[in-house]
Amino acid sequence: MNAKTEIAAEAEAGEDLYYAVHKGIRLANARMLIALGRLDPADEEAVVDTLTALSAHLDLSLSHLDHENREIHTAIDARCPGSSEHAAEDHDDHLHAFGELRRLAEDVASATVDRPACLRRLYQRFALFFANDLLHMHEEETDLMPLMEKNFSNEELAGIHQRIVQSIPLPEMIRYGKIMLGAASSSERVAMVTGMEMGLPSEAFSVLMGGIVGKAWQMGDWQALDRAVN
Repeated sequence: MNAKTEIAAEAEAGEDLYYAVHKGIRLANARMLIALGRLDPADEEAVVDTLTALSAHLDLSLSHLDHENREIHTAIDARCPGSSEHAAEDHDDHLHAFGELRRLAEDVASATVDRPACLRRLYQRFALFFANDLLHMHEEETDLMPLMEKNFSNEELAGIHQRIVQSIPLPEMIRYGKIMLGAASSSERVAMVTGMEMGLPSEAFSVLMGGIVGKAWQMGDWQALDRAVN
């Protein structure tokens, strides 16, 4: 593996389309891997709950992939033709992995005496997907994002980000919010929530935060938010 380990200073400036959501996806992938590894194949209720969570996780992963294809790859290819080719190939591999994971999950759900073996195959395949996704996200952050910053103004990048956000329905945005805020540092979390409060109508902000926390939430109650997303 030859992943770039030095991050250019300019890659940390301006409107970053990847870092916050990728932190959330890394956290969600890690939690999912742990849940699959700990799952007792004889606990039917736990199996159903975990496989349901896996399906929702794959749905969110597919949503993120679609956002990147539609908004980021289209934009950068218009100015630097072919520059998203490698990332697009990775996305095709992701789609194949999603299909395999769903089939393996179905095997676990329907299995009887061979359920432990089916669960082990699902766990190992998810671990492999997770490993590949880590490298893929790193390459997007260190190769594709600097190219975007070089060829787009910060205002244009902010517009791309805004279009992505506006395309996400509320239930899905709540799921994104939980993993992104859960993966953020305390200072990042404050900045993200403050930014959402400034950018959304007050009623929409209240509904979003209530969905994330699970109850009515007052701005500044950081302890309640920490408990909800950690």
